[in-house]
Amino acid sequence: MTIKQDKVTGVLAKHPFVITALLVLVVLIATGMQLSGNAACCALMVCGYLLVAGYGFYLKKAKMLTDEALVTLLFALGFVMRLGYTLYTGLYTRQCDLGEFEEGVYNTWHSGYIIFVKENWTIPNFDVRNMGEFYHPPFHYFVSALFLKICELFMPKGTHNYEVLQALSFLWTQYALIMIYKVVKLIGIKKESRVTAAFVISAFPAFTLMSASINNDILSILLFFTGFYFGLKWYQEGSWKNIIPAALSIGFGMMTKLSIGMIAFPLGFLFVVKLIRDLMNRSEKKAGLTSFLQLVVFAVICAPLGLWYQVRNYLKFGVPFTYVLRSDNIYQDLSRYSPVQRIFGFYGFPIEDYYMNLGSDGEQDYNIFIAQIKTALFGGENCRDDFTMSMAGYALLLVFLALIVISLIGMVYTVITLKKRKSLWEDLSLIVLAIAQTVSVVSFSLSYPHICSQDFRYSTPFLLCGTVFLLRAGEIKIPGTKEDSAAKFIKVLSLVFFALAILFYTILWTYVKGEVLVVDPV
Repeated sequence: MTIKQDKVTGVLAKHPFVITALLVLVVLIATGMQLSGNAACCALMVCGYLLVAGYGFYLKKAKMLTDEALVTLLFALGFVMRLGYTLYTGLYTRQCDLGEFEEGVYNTWHSGYIIFVKENWTIPNFDVRNMGEFYHPPFHYFVSALFLKICELFMPKGTHNYEVLQALSFLWTQYALIMIYKVVKLIGIKKESRVTAAFVISAFPAFTLMSASINNDILSILLFFTGFYFGLKWYQEGSWKNIIPAALSIGFGMMTKLSIGMIAFPLGFLFVVKLIRDLMNRSEKKAGLTSFLQLVVFAVICAPLGLWYQVRNYLKFGVPFTYVLRSDNIYQDLSRYSPVQRIFGFYGFPIEDYYMNLGSDGEQDYNIFIAQIKTALFGGENCRDDFTMSMAGYALLLVFLALIVISLIGMVYTVITLKKRKSLWEDLSLIVLAIAQTVSVVSFSLSYPHICSQDFRYSTPFLLCGTVFLLRAGEIKIPGTKEDSAAKFIKVLSLVFFALAILFYTILWTYVKGEVLVVDPV
């Protein structure tokens, strides 16, 4: 039976970036990224959910609800949830090292860096080691400053309304999630698995938190996945139209946050494979030379864009290339724990206490991987003293742990079945990415022994790897069951994860944090 095509979801799926930008622009003009009262935000979210769900039921009844249409609707639900979250999250709520905005004051936080650029339109001309977050490359801060200027020009009543910067974070988050999904599709998952992928990706909690967070994380993440997408496209198809966007994305990504350079491991692997293959291609003698020239152009574009700020700071002020600001907060300090404890010290696992222990109450989460799991779902948020939020969080954690275990099984299954796969080299690149990201997380957390160094926002490539390996696990045939039973089980579990993530961040505004007793870490 031929299923009719729905024009609305078809247009949304075909032009997601343009339509998302237009919707964010409408929200920005209508609200200035502020709504009076959390209840209004909640009402907006509920209305949005009902509208999307209602349209889905209409498509189902009209026999037009294809898998691609369903994926589009799932991303629409995620959009509504993150919009509501962004609107009810204040400028100084759940931020990471933002500081406070004040005209003419260049504090050492992200806000001070943005104000500095906005008022001077120049890069820092001093030793950045003395100015906190100013060690970061400047791309995010120039984009933010320019956006503020544009908003002041066209919305003069919104002058000094720094909440408008959340519109950028919100937009980058939407784009990043779309790019992750596009990469998952490009790697070659089965069509029937795409809905499962959308369940995992479209409402992933860490990205909800970043959608209202004003710092350089989410822009760098967007550029990472954009670079990975075009790099993968170049491996599969060649062409200047893929290698140049890959170079620009990675270059600007490193100009946003140097750690994006970690993409060199998986993409470098694919680039070398393609180059060797093309050089050995006797039927097309020019293929090897073309690929070599394209890689040279890639390096010529990417390296200067990504490294000029670090080179300049090193030559002018002696700042090490890999300099990272260290925290002097005693509650963040984990140096008294050994590397063995940091990696293998599973103290009751997160099931017993599933929100982050940030040290202010005397307890600290020092295990790197436990902290990764907690921050992937809740960031540094603590909702222990609210029954509803605690139960919602507990359920979300249990389902997430199950998905992680299945994903690890899927990774092992992928390794075992590599030789049979058409996507052998793409899958190998994901394994390289997973290994490189794990080494990066452990190395960074041990070198900078602070609680904040363990945050999942530094490890978002795990979402890409984990999603693909989760879908690979769905290919496993369980004896005594139907051929697709594993895939169906994973799909249902992913649906529950999606629903709980939507629920948690829809009702988070109701949570009122109790008094925290500050105790020195033991």
